[in-house]
Amino acid sequence: MADWLVVLLATAGGVGSLVVCTRRLLARRHYRASEVTLVCPRTGTPARCRLVADGRSGELVEIRRCSLAPGGVPTCEQDCVKLLNLGIRLAPVDPARRGEHAGARDAGAGVPPGPDAP
Repeated sequence: MADWLVVLLATAGGVGSLVVCTRRLLARRHYRASEVTLVCPRTGTPARCRLVADGRSGELVEIRRCSLAPGGVPTCEQDCVKLLNLGIRLAPVDPARRGEHAGARDAGAGVPPGPDAP
């Protein structure tokens, strides 16, 4: 007599878990990941990171992997995500490009003249 109740409860549990999993997959679908190199605001060293951004708003959600973290999984409070969402760039300085700009400035090539110093 109670056999149908057990089958009904097992079926309801399976359908419920299927609904939860499907909703999670659909919710994650609008996220996109990208690999970037940025400067860690805590250590000041360049790190290779995988950023996860919301595809709808463009806002960064989290850092999924970080080359500075042991095992790659970040354990910090992800201050870099907060700073990037505020519009603060954390791009590392490329010494070769910095040298090119300084050399071009010294030669005067492509740099408009600035105002005279007082």
